Amino acid sequence: MSAARRSRKSKRNALRLSCNGHLVTYKTAYDEGQGRLINISSGGCVFESATLPVSVQEKVLISIKLEEKENMVEAKAVVVRATEDQFAVKFILIEPSTQSLIRTYFTQQLRRK
Repeated sequence: MSAARRSRKSKRNALRLSCNGHLVTYKTAYDEGQGRLINISSGGCVFESATLPVSVQEKVLISIKLEEKENMVEAKAVVVRATEDQFAVKFILIEPSTQSLIRTYFTQQLRRK
């Protein structure tokens, strides 16, 4: 491994959890789409199979239905990476209690495997 590669620090501040394609709804300023989560953390998430294209820097509202919970959890986010079928967002407004619910729910899902 080169010295340059070893000296680079990760930009991640949160643990990433796999999501097995959990279905999620997202809203742009004008429309609504759905996608499947690849992974999620308390700082953001990555979608695949997106039904509505988004652009980098576009703001979206993410709604995630947690199976055991009656309500959706929501977070405002900004798109940081986008391809034809996949995009990643960084949460810009998310309640600490929502971050905790997300972390707990997806950790439990991984343990059930």
